[in-house]
Amino acid sequence: MNDASVQHELTRLTCNLIAFPSTADHPDALIAAIDYVEQYARDSGIQFIHRFEVEQKPSLMITLRDTQRPALILNGHLDVVAARAEQYQPVVRDGRIYGRGSQDMKGACAVLMRLIRDLAALPDPPDVGFMFVTDEEIGGFHGTNYLLEHGWRSAFFIAAEPTDLNICYAAKGMVRFDITLHGQPAHGSRPWEGVNPILLLRDGLQALEQRFPTPREAVWATTAVPTVVRGGDTLNRIPEVVTLSLDIRHIPEETPDEIEAAVRACFPGATVARNSTGGIPLMTDPNDPHLAQLAASIERIIGRQPVFYREHYGSDARFYSGAGIPAICFGPVGAGLHSDHEWVDIASLERLYLILRDVATAAE
Repeated sequence: MNDASVQHELTRLTCNLIAFPSTADHPDALIAAIDYVEQYARDSGIQFIHRFEVEQKPSLMITLRDTQRPALILNGHLDVVAARAEQYQPVVRDGRIYGRGSQDMKGACAVLMRLIRDLAALPDPPDVGFMFVTDEEIGGFHGTNYLLEHGWRSAFFIAAEPTDLNICYAAKGMVRFDITLHGQPAHGSRPWEGVNPILLLRDGLQALEQRFPTPREAVWATTAVPTVVRGGDTLNRIPEVVTLSLDIRHIPEETPDEIEAAVRACFPGATVARNSTGGIPLMTDPNDPHLAQLAASIERIIGRQPVFYREHYGSDARFYSGAGIPAICFGPVGAGLHSDHEWVDIASLERLYLILRDVATAAE
């Protein structure tokens, strides 16, 4: 199917959403983006619209029936990572929409908006909820997680993150540490009179590499990446302390507590602070019947079986799978995630619309 009117509408909505510089440090733009979605829903005749705001991060729950527990929740985030000013000016070229958030994930949010309008117009609208949040890029705790904790649940949850129309059923969790190594200051000319924490850092990094080897290609394994080193204040003095920050992405088989124990063993005597929580993995049984239904819709509409795969970075879907609700990521084709050349494929937005409409109309 190639419906020019649907593609035109999805393109228009995506471009309008891209124009909002909706980064975490622009609460006015986050509000404006949510306002735009809410007004579209109201203009579509939707009655059940619930708006929330936590620490200047607004969110919406829109349902087609009067319920807090729809059979299906479709989730999209309207926040983006920072970009240059021109990246908020969308460009449509060669069947693609270029601009910040086109792939991640304002194109998919446009699909959800059009679905709201079309499903609400049915004689008996299906039991579907639409969740729009504005803090996914900074953790999702004031959006998706807040709504989950306040009773918004479902039998199946789809985050319309970009997946090239394949099904992401698992993703790594995240845990971060600050490791402070303590030394004894001394003059740089007399190293035997001090204890150099930089050398302790060297030894710890070697042990860390043994425990969590740096992969040379994509592998389904826990990775521990040193990202920031702080310490030292002058060129001729052994520093008193050095602090290392670690970004660890872990498979579901390894828990944060187990990882912390391993990190402490690599840096004996150091002060180890776990400075992030809640980066739980996404893990849904690939044999779950909801996924089978989605896969059947994909094959029926685009003529191929979807790939089931695991991802290395996280999404808001993790909150729902962590609550025991089947949750996956499924979204359009695109590339350039968080880059200067981000784009989404317009034809794939239409295919996403058709697939999600097919799944939604069966939701009971």
